[in-house]
Amino acid sequence: MSIKHIFYTVSLAFLPLLLIAQEQSGSGGRNPEMREKMMEKVEAQRIAFITTKLDLTSDESAKFWPVYNEYAKKRMDLRKNSRSDRKNNDQLNESDSEKALEQRMENQEKEISLKKTYYEKFKTILPAQKLVKLDEAEMDFNKEILKKFKERRAEMGKGPRQ
Repeated sequence: MSIKHIFYTVSLAFLPLLLIAQEQSGSGGRNPEMREKMMEKVEAQRIAFITTKLDLTSDESAKFWPVYNEYAKKRMDLRKNSRSDRKNNDQLNESDSEKALEQRMENQEKEISLKKTYYEKFKTILPAQKLVKLDEAEMDFNKEILKKFKERRAEMGKGPRQ
């Protein structure tokens, strides 16, 4: 797996949260209940989208989603740590830049290790023919969310950001 592919996957995984945050700031902010409601809506759409793309049976879905949600939470926690490590990269000296690069590589290794661990768990629930579609389904979902967000911004007269 190339670094470009890893970066693309990581970027797309954060997309729904980024879109919600941007929408909030663009509309003057929303109350916490509204934000929570939006998050629940996006998550319900994710579940429906991936369930359809993987063609999960109701039994597979009932077993898969609790494990996937556990994986997604741990993956999100790792990524939060990675984001906090990347702040102020423009102001780092050479030594600190080296440390930051090492930390970034460690974080990527942790994420790959987490993915391997959970894919082993997923293989006890789903056949490989379905599991092989998971990464693509996640990316397709994030592309779809981005497309909807851009359309919504355009409808609101704000136009898409370049």
